[in-house]
Amino acid sequence: MQSRSFGAFAPATISNFFSIRDAPLLSKDYSDLSHVGATGGGYILSRGVTTQATRFNGSNAGEIRIIVNGDPNYPARTTRTALQMLVRVTKARFGTLLVEQQVGVPIGYGFGASAASAFSGVLAASAALGVDLTRKKVAYFAHAADILSQTGLGTVSVLYRGTGMGAITKAGGPGVARFLNVEVPKGLKIVTASLAPYHKSTALSSRRIRDKINRFGDEALERFEADPKLETLAEAGESFADEVGLKTKQVSRLIEAAKASGALYASQNMIGYAVHALVMEPEVESVVRALSSVESMPQIEVYEVGSEVAGVKPVEELVYPVPKSFVR
Repeated sequence: MQSRSFGAFAPATISNFFSIRDAPLLSKDYSDLSHVGATGGGYILSRGVTTQATRFNGSNAGEIRIIVNGDPNYPARTTRTALQMLVRVTKARFGTLLVEQQVGVPIGYGFGASAASAFSGVLAASAALGVDLTRKKVAYFAHAADILSQTGLGTVSVLYRGTGMGAITKAGGPGVARFLNVEVPKGLKIVTASLAPYHKSTALSSRRIRDKINRFGDEALERFEADPKLETLAEAGESFADEVGLKTKQVSRLIEAAKASGALYASQNMIGYAVHALVMEPEVESVVRALSSVESMPQIEVYEVGSEVAGVKPVEELVYPVPKSFVR
């Protein structure tokens, strides 16, 4: 049985504030989600999701198999939806499409894992299937799947071209959204502490929470656009997290511990029961030690700021982003 394999990588991201822009979706117009998404700020990470997609020829059964971190039974709802869109639109014919993914960040804690999985999945699969589509069109499948699955809104649009840190100032799909970068000082690290998953659909379906998110998210974006630099981005995220009110006592304790031990800024992942802290390299050990001492025993990780754009890679060049946690 002949086969053809390609790889892809998409970085993970942390949002620190956002506003929902989904009026077409609320009107049940699912035909074009190019202008649906979110505005808001955040950070692109050095690790994310690596995918290897292999097309097996044979009878044209069109079976899609997805394995996530070695688990063949993982639901991978967003990735599967994106792949099904790709196959349906291109009318690709194959026996089996095997999609093997390694997720290098905690899943469900506000690291954009669903978007990175869907985007790296369709990038690798489109190459393996040999379909003739633009990168923008391929990215759109991941964007639409993230929205329809209620696992995210604008993350794929950031991954489409983005690196570093900044904010989406115009919502929309890949190629429509605008991402404004800020200058990142040399030696800046992102230390995270994760407690528990948060199902984003809970917030997206609650009118009360949505109203608070949009009110304070718009204020945060206005503040950032008036002074687009890292300090403003981080401070706007801290204020947003305080005002929206999704923090638990444990999350608040982690934020306090990070700041008291040398972090420049610290806030809640949007959305997850997890904390991210911006830390200069000499203070990383101190912040990790302080977070480790909090009684909730979070999973702690240290990331570089992301500098690699999502894209297709030869299989032999894939680097699998296995998490390296200080505490589990």
